[in-house]
Order: sequence, then C-alpha cells, then structure tokens
Amino acid sequence: MWAVRALLVLVLLLVVVAFAYNNFGPEQKVDVKLEPLLPNYLGVPLVTVVFWSFAAGAILSMFLFVSVYIKQSVDQYAAKKRIRSLENEVAILRNRPIEESAELLKGADRRNEEQESPFSGGNQS
Repeated sequence: MWAVRALLVLVLLLVVVAFAYNNFGPEQKVDVKLEPLLPNYLGVPLVTVVFWSFAAGAILSMFLFVSVYIKQSVDQYAAKKRIRSLENEVAILRNRPIEESAELLKGADRRNEEQESPFSGGNQS
C-alpha cells in the first residue's frame, strides 16, 4: 500500500513540476483581485497563484479530515465503552444460578397471568 501511495505522490509532483515549467514565462501573468478584504495584486505569475491555491486547498482538506477523524474516534470510544458494558452484563447473567433465573421467570409468568387486559372490558364470552 505504501508503494502505491508513494507512486501517486511522485506522479502528482511530476504533474505540478510540468505545469510550472510549461506556464512559466513573462507572458503568464495574472491579476489577483481581493478588493473587499485585501489589496489587489497585479502581474502575479500564474504558477504562484496555482501553487498558493493548491496549498490552501491542501490545508483546508487537512482540517476537514482531522475534524472527521476526531468525530469518528469519539464515536468509536463510545461504542467500545458500550460493548464493554454489555459484555459485563452478559457475563453477570451467565454466572447467575439456573434456579434463581427459573424463579424470576416464574414470577414474571404469574404477574402476566394476574394482569387484566385493558381491552377485555370485563366480559369474557
């Protein structure tokens, strides 16, 4: 997997270098207008604009990735904690004596028999 990642980084680097080489020259100038917040820049090389745009996108992507990673880590911790709690509950139920469990079930059956249905209306036909 690391070899594929290294190959992709190398290809991306070659594409960036080829773009910079092909677009470097005195005629490749652009004006950057940032009027409301920052001053305007005139005659900026196109390669500089592309590089800083790429860097800003990479930093923004990193922040988004970190926020998603932190959320998933918190969710995973909560899930592991819940699993541990449920496993402890299962272990307690497994270690309970059979007689005690049978008595609990008999008590639940008696309560269900004694309970009157709200739909019966008192007449049994």
